[in-house]
Amino acid sequence: MTAPGILHRHVFGVKGDVREPVSFLDEQTVIYAAGHNTVVYNTENRSQKFLAGTEKTEEITAITVSPNKKFAAVAERSEKGTITVFDLQSLKRRRILTAENQCKDFVCMAFSPDSKQLMAQGGGQDWFLTIWIWEKAKIIGSIKTGGGVNSVLYQCSFSPRDNNLLCVSGNGVFKQFKLADGNFKALPNALNKREPQNYLCHAWVGDERVALGTESGDLLVIDGAELKAFLPRAPTDSNSIESVIGFSKGLVTGSDDGTIAVYDKSDDKDLYRRTKIIRIDPSAVKVRHLAISHTEDQLVCATENNQLLALPLTNIDSIKTDDAAVQSLIFSFHPSHVSGVDCCIRKPLIATCGLDKSVRIWNYQEKQLELMKFFNEEAHSVAFHPSGLHILVGFSDKMRLMNLVMDDIRPLKEFAIKTCKECRFSHGGQLFAAANGNTINVFATYTCENVANLRGHNGKVRSICWSADDSRMVTCGMDGAVYEWTVKDGKRIGDYVLKSCNYTSAVFAAEGRSIYCVGTDRRLKEIADSNLVRELDAGGTLLTQVYLSNGGRGLFTASDTGAVQVWSFPLTGEFTELPCHSQAITHMAISLDDSMLITVGDDGLVTLLDIREKEARATKRDRELLPFAEEILVTKSDLEEKTNLTNELRQKVEELQMQNDYQLKLKDMTHSDRIKELQDKALQDMEAEKQRFEALQADKSDQELEFEERLKSTEDRHAQQLQQMEATFNQKIMAEVERYQQLVEEKELLNERWDEQNSILVESHERLMQEMTDDYEFKLQEEQLALQRVREEKEDLQRQLEETRRQVEEDADQEIEELKDKYEVKLAAEREQHLRLKGESGILRKKFADQLKEMEDSKDDNKALLARQKELYHQISMLEKEITGLKKEIRERDETIGDKEKRIYDLKKKNQELEKFKFVLDYKIKELKRQMEPREEEVLAMKKRIKEMDAELQKYHQNQEELQLTLGERKLRLDGQQREILDQRQRLNESRATIEQYHKELHAVMQYITEPKPLKEAVKALYQRHVTTPPAGLEVDADMQNEYSRQRDYLEKTVDALKTKLNKDLALHRQDSLRILQDNVALIKEINDLRREIKALKQGRGG
Repeated sequence: MTAPGILHRHVFGVKGDVREPVSFLDEQTVIYAAGHNTVVYNTENRSQKFLAGTEKTEEITAITVSPNKKFAAVAERSEKGTITVFDLQSLKRRRILTAENQCKDFVCMAFSPDSKQLMAQGGGQDWFLTIWIWEKAKIIGSIKTGGGVNSVLYQCSFSPRDNNLLCVSGNGVFKQFKLADGNFKALPNALNKREPQNYLCHAWVGDERVALGTESGDLLVIDGAELKAFLPRAPTDSNSIESVIGFSKGLVTGSDDGTIAVYDKSDDKDLYRRTKIIRIDPSAVKVRHLAISHTEDQLVCATENNQLLALPLTNIDSIKTDDAAVQSLIFSFHPSHVSGVDCCIRKPLIATCGLDKSVRIWNYQEKQLELMKFFNEEAHSVAFHPSGLHILVGFSDKMRLMNLVMDDIRPLKEFAIKTCKECRFSHGGQLFAAANGNTINVFATYTCENVANLRGHNGKVRSICWSADDSRMVTCGMDGAVYEWTVKDGKRIGDYVLKSCNYTSAVFAAEGRSIYCVGTDRRLKEIADSNLVRELDAGGTLLTQVYLSNGGRGLFTASDTGAVQVWSFPLTGEFTELPCHSQAITHMAISLDDSMLITVGDDGLVTLLDIREKEARATKRDRELLPFAEEILVTKSDLEEKTNLTNELRQKVEELQMQNDYQLKLKDMTHSDRIKELQDKALQDMEAEKQRFEALQADKSDQELEFEERLKSTEDRHAQQLQQMEATFNQKIMAEVERYQQLVEEKELLNERWDEQNSILVESHERLMQEMTDDYEFKLQEEQLALQRVREEKEDLQRQLEETRRQVEEDADQEIEELKDKYEVKLAAEREQHLRLKGESGILRKKFADQLKEMEDSKDDNKALLARQKELYHQISMLEKEITGLKKEIRERDETIGDKEKRIYDLKKKNQELEKFKFVLDYKIKELKRQMEPREEEVLAMKKRIKEMDAELQKYHQNQEELQLTLGERKLRLDGQQREILDQRQRLNESRATIEQYHKELHAVMQYITEPKPLKEAVKALYQRHVTTPPAGLEVDADMQNEYSRQRDYLEKTVDALKTKLNKDLALHRQDSLRILQDNVALIKEINDLRREIKALKQGRGG
């Protein structure tokens, strides 16, 4: 059985650490990097197209778009740096370029102005700058641009007008080159005399003018070999300029504190003047890149926390420093690690949470962010109830069950589970399970009762999966154990333990008999009846998640490289891989109809993948499914508030319509009178114009007669002038004919004279040639004699050479024989040594192969250890946070204990003193008791009376508190009514402003009163602008009005009655308090008298 295919459907997120992470293709289309792919996004219809990443590459490092917007180049890190050029029309690869040197990545790229050349700045230690004719994959030039060990290059670019002028910038490096015949000629540098700085970015703002941004916050403008302007950082500015871009009015810079600065062109020596600073992000994040649309209407900023923010450039002067005009270009994305994801069954919604303390609800049908809320603690896991009305989120301090209302996420119940890494609703939604350390707690959804506690793991639980019938559950954890449980009685019915492996994910098979799990051993395991059935290798990658489709026809795994593997199911070991994320995938989910796979990762991306079946099979998507639910939760107070507001607005609209109708009638009457006046005036004007036209017609006939006479006289004068000119030119022509005949005679005389001179020259030339011929024949005879002598000398030298060669050959043959004997002996020795070395080489080759195998094994062990170390570091960081919190709690408790002990010591000391007084007073009390027995009875009676009065006083206090509560409620209602009155006043002011605006527009319409067609168009536009829906009837329901009046009268009477009752109760309470106070005074007086008598008795007895 073949595995299903997966394709990219949509991505929520952006990769912000790429050079030029976002660019405009047109006004509605942008291109940006997302994970391991490049996205072409249309902002109008929210559609995405994908430029797939190259296989066996690590991540995208740079993107650039050609000036003609037809091509895009994507640089990826790998063993050998790779650049892929895409055709943006067909979205196909046009060319793949690789680095010639050992460069593993490219930090920046740029197309030439004619889009035919591609420049790339390599990374590493060499920092080679390479230029290709990319269509032919031909390198036309390469140069090392790095200046030293600590130098780092950030950006390279072409001049916008010249294909051969380019520049690079980096840490302590700014260079300009002229490219000629493949050679780079360094141009004079205006910054050589200055102290080197870290130049973070640059942009061309003219044919030869470059703006430079530095780490110290300074802005430099270079024109050729001259520093034209230096704009230093102000004391209140940020520390660095991270990005810069030019436009027609000036330039814009982005800083490391989340602000952008706008500079306008000026005529002073600094060339630019800063006019505006805008904070685009409340947190101090770096603005990594800036992009401007072709019409310069919109500016897009890519920030370090993976966000794309947009603001208008047309009215940027009116934007305040912290203005709400800065909005997300697409949506607000997770800035980093996404820790949880789940897909709803009854609604097209996805819930995600992350370490940015946010919970987000995405709609995968509409491709938009439905809801987002930030909390005070980090969120580690999320689960979606099948109904789509509740979510379960595990925070650092507690786990919370929350309701999804219309526009908010509201907590419903909190559970004392800290840092819950995994939570899951059952398929029916009646139960949910949460990982509490090494224990799994199971709760009832609608009563929040703890149904079961599953204990058995020795390490933290990393994965929970319910069976299809919700009767069983499979869990796995850091202890290397995979357990199967029954939910009803909480018993463990199956287990598989491998201590050397930390399991991260486990799922049930569709039939519920098998379990599939992945862990740190880089293998996919199938377990049945607590036994390992099958174990498959995933090509050496670390698998982080496993998920099985609901229909049981597709098995998906995720790796730490950000790729998704699709396995042939049932398992055969074959799989296909699709790169999605640039970092490890943390969680996966699948839709109910098995048509979509959702993945989230450490890079902050939420990726939606289409699942395509390669075989025609009846799946859930083929069966008739229920349509998605459209119900939402709304609180009663919100619903009542919306209803009241709707009724009030409807009533106001009706009142406004009545007023508008009345005003329109008045305007119609006024306009009809005005039209009548204008018509009368127009008739009078027409009569006057008619008379004027007749007068002008008479003037015209007079002028026509006059101009006919003038024309006739002019024609006569012209005929006379023409005759005179003909006579004059005939005389001139005769004179020129005579002159021509004279010139012909002169020419014949000159020809005769030239023939005579030519014959004389020919005779002299022939005589000279004869003399030279005789002279050179004599010289030739002399040369022939000399050549004969040289030939004779040559024959003598050849004879001597033959003799010498014969002697040399004889000597050479003798030496060759001697050398032959000598080297034959050496050759035999060398053969013996060669055989011995050949044997040693075989032994060394075998040892080398063994060493290579050991190195490969050690590399695998090192990778496993590194992954284990990474996980341990993560655990250590979490434990350190817990230790810090516990230490803080212990310190606070120690301080409390110290205070308590000090208090106890003081109390003990005071107790000792009181014991001494007690011993003395006991004796006196015994004597006084005998004397006070008659009085004690009276005192007891008085105490009893005092208690009764205290009880009565307490009763009055309770009555007073109840009245105060009632009064507080009434005050709250009164405050609510006052707020409602204020809202109504505000709405009334808005309505007045609307009416005033309507009056102005109506006045503007009246300007066309004399022109019916423009008047009709203006009235139609006014109607479309103000009447969006046809007005309802103006009649008000009489029963509703009566009910409203009756309830208002009842509430007013109730408030008056309560106020009267409150006043009466306050008066009674005041009288009772006064009476009790008087009784207390009398009792205190009697007690004082008794004390004086006792004192007198003591003194008498002492005397």
